[in-house]
Amino acid sequence: MSSTTDTDALEVQPTEEASPGFAGLAILFTVTALIFAWSVWAAVGNLIQVPALFDQYRSFVTQNGAGELAKSTPWPALIATLLLPVLGWGAAWWLGRGRGLRARIVFFVVAYAGVCALTVSLTSYVFRASSVL
Repeated sequence: MSSTTDTDALEVQPTEEASPGFAGLAILFTVTALIFAWSVWAAVGNLIQVPALFDQYRSFVTQNGAGELAKSTPWPALIATLLLPVLGWGAAWWLGRGRGLRARIVFFVVAYAGVCALTVSLTSYVFRASSVL
């Protein structure tokens, strides 16, 4: 019979998280890059389409004698929505350096949530402040 008690058998030793390895990191970076690229694609679409909407709106109000209602294109907001996903992905990558796979996933999820929240806020600002739609 051994001299160990039941409480010794239940003792759990803390372990360090294993290194994610090349395959895990490659999959994580590829999947998150594609997800963030989707936001970049939407921002590029806005960057192309919104100025055209503002031009049409300006010509309409000018032709109908209400030139004071013409609004300028909100370039800072449009450019910010283009840069946010790139900066968010870069920040998640930078903050996740040297950490385990789960921690990196958390950083990317939080970064994407922040990017989405800021993008929706900026997009709503553009359309609310413009009175175009």
